[in-house]
Amino acid sequence: MSEPTKSPLSWPHWFPRTPEHKRVHGRFGKKNNQGWGRNSITLSQAIGRLLGELDRFTKPGRTYRCDPDEVIVSTNLALRLDGLPRSGQRKPEDPGVAVYFNLDGKDRCIPCDMYLRIEDNIAAIAATIEALRTIERHGSQMFEAAFSGFDGLPSPDHVVARSWRDVLDYYGNDKAEAKRAYQIARKAAHTDHGGNSDSFNEVQTAWEQAQNELRGNQ
Repeated sequence: MSEPTKSPLSWPHWFPRTPEHKRVHGRFGKKNNQGWGRNSITLSQAIGRLLGELDRFTKPGRTYRCDPDEVIVSTNLALRLDGLPRSGQRKPEDPGVAVYFNLDGKDRCIPCDMYLRIEDNIAAIAATIEALRTIERHGSQMFEAAFSGFDGLPSPDHVVARSWRDVLDYYGNDKAEAKRAYQIARKAAHTDHGGNSDSFNEVQTAWEQAQNELRGNQ
């Protein structure tokens, strides 16, 4: 995958997706002085919580360990002028979120798509970062070990296989639509239309992966 984008979703190729039928409702509510509220968290609140947790890596008065201007919240939502997801819009089929940031000079990415709402997936990433900050207080070795599961970003000169969604140029969850995208990509990759065996095989592999991920979807 190329450089991550804020929209559409840039899902890290090395992190498995949650099948649609296994996604659940989140339980992230609004925080107040009495603890957690019952109302579901909003998009702006979830983003605020996420950026707040990243900001807490830096002690007051110190140089940023994680520059907030370089944080990328990648989703399939349309964006505001400041580059963050816009509230009040129709929710996309794919609720996945991937947050890209640089901490202490290291590129990091934490993705989440286990919940049905984008807001809850953002809040889950914020909660993960909060837990990682707690672990860091017990030593850098434990912190790096805890982060190792999210360390899949390739170096700039390392070429990796593209995800099936990138190959087929399809990012929804409808199997019939994915098949149509596959048929278009297969035709374009065929040697009769200027393609080659490598690109054709890549499309075939992508379609197999798509069928496995979208199994049960119509």
